[in-house]
Amino acid sequence: MVGTTVLKRVDENESAAFKQVKKIGVSTTEVTKRAALGDLQNRGVVRTIAAKDAAQKDLKDTKLQNALRATKARVDTHWKKTTTTTTVGGATRTNVATGEVVPTAAAAQRKVLTRSNSVRLGTTATTGLGGLQRHASATSHLLVGHNKVKTLTTKLVENKVQQVKIINKTTNKTETDATVEPSLRREDSNLSRKSLTKIKAAITQNASAAGATKPTLVKSHSAAATLTRKEPTTKSTETTSSATSASADKLKIVSVQTHSSKLLDDVKDIDEGDAENLVLVSDYVNDIYSYLFKLEAEQPVMKNHLEGQAEVYAKMRAVLIDWINEVHTQFHLAAETFQLAVAIIDRYLQAVKDTKRSHLQLVGVTALFIAAKYEELFPPAIADFIYITDDTYTGKQIRQMELQIFKALDCNLSRPLPIHFLRRFSKAAEAEDNHHAMSKYFLELAMIEYDMSHYKPSEIAAASLFLSLNLLKENSNMATGLNNKHWNSTLEWYSRYSPEHLRPIAKKIATVARNAPNAKLKAVYTKYQASKFQKVSTRSELYSTLMDSIISSKE
Repeated sequence: MVGTTVLKRVDENESAAFKQVKKIGVSTTEVTKRAALGDLQNRGVVRTIAAKDAAQKDLKDTKLQNALRATKARVDTHWKKTTTTTTVGGATRTNVATGEVVPTAAAAQRKVLTRSNSVRLGTTATTGLGGLQRHASATSHLLVGHNKVKTLTTKLVENKVQQVKIINKTTNKTETDATVEPSLRREDSNLSRKSLTKIKAAITQNASAAGATKPTLVKSHSAAATLTRKEPTTKSTETTSSATSASADKLKIVSVQTHSSKLLDDVKDIDEGDAENLVLVSDYVNDIYSYLFKLEAEQPVMKNHLEGQAEVYAKMRAVLIDWINEVHTQFHLAAETFQLAVAIIDRYLQAVKDTKRSHLQLVGVTALFIAAKYEELFPPAIADFIYITDDTYTGKQIRQMELQIFKALDCNLSRPLPIHFLRRFSKAAEAEDNHHAMSKYFLELAMIEYDMSHYKPSEIAAASLFLSLNLLKENSNMATGLNNKHWNSTLEWYSRYSPEHLRPIAKKIATVARNAPNAKLKAVYTKYQASKFQKVSTRSELYSTLMDSIISSKE
């Protein structure tokens, strides 16, 4: 053939998006290398590109090919804090992370009142009855300069004012008194009717507040806030006084306290200033991670989970995961894909105790196939997974194993991954890029070890970061061991682990990292020798006096 072009898939740390090789006038045949599961050395098997193209002949969509060529490298900076700047004399402010120009309050007030911006004109929060009145007064004030043209928004506000007046009158009546509900128009009716229903329910609840019990919130260190009820009093004087003041009492709305909703004095709010960036969901991020902590406790991988397997042993699991990591690197997949594949393998082997040795590689490649479809924007085709196993299994076998895995896991792939927690902890630690990269190296080393597979993902992430902070912030020539000062109160609050809890786990990870150059399974060690991972596996701190003191310390 006249010319040959080789496209290289990119991942989150790849700097060059593509590599092109063109030779004009010379007929060439390029070969590619793939990993094969057969021994501990992960021998390479070669095959011509022409044969691989024949196996992937179904990939003819030109739009998909153009999209792949235009794909840019993904950088793992989700954990970093973003900043915002103000421009144009205070009229607008630009978000550095997204480039979005956001108008300020002064510029917003100069806008013509429309349906889309009328709800944002108030300078204070509009909550409860008083908020509705303030919102109505602010809107009516702005309408003076526009000759009070009545639009759908104007009528909506007027209807809400009428609703407030009607509801205020009903407070002096009994529960049986009927209230008049004003008629609303089309799309405005549903939203206003829901708001009116909530307000009416809040007011009518006061009528029965004398005989009913009042719920109070009890704050806890966990994410859930439990409700407890006060016992009703038996004294007649208290009953009489509560009955007379029932109409005057107003319902107090108390927000549910989460794990990080009330920080300690020495704990820093790492989400402060993130409200401008909607991607960071700063209003919900603490609740999200509370849910992830709950999920990892509900879906554990038990210690010695391979007990009961007749043909699968711990060493075979290590060989399989090392091979999965090498395939993951060759396909340039995301870090989540590899970690999800390992989680699927462990959960399946824990549930299905009669897995045959000849089907172990099929379980591994199918788990990677599922994880790629779950995490990747453009997952590899099934032909790639057939090819990587040297045609040991067919596409039908992979699909059948996929069904078996989903049945064993009850179609549940929601178990959180270590990288999810690591990004959060790195943000809390204000870590540098080298700290985060070394922590990822420790994560992947720990996932190969069978003796560490029962630890929770958050424990592995926290211990990896704890170890990397000690190695890169301390003097590597001093035998000081692990120093608790690097795991401050902010990290302890957000991770929910103390340094004493992380010390034994960090010591095990240090032992694995110290022996990585001489180990038989070197996929992770070789992967992190690349410059895109800052060559963290070759850093001198990993083989220093400090590292030896951490390993030899008594915990």
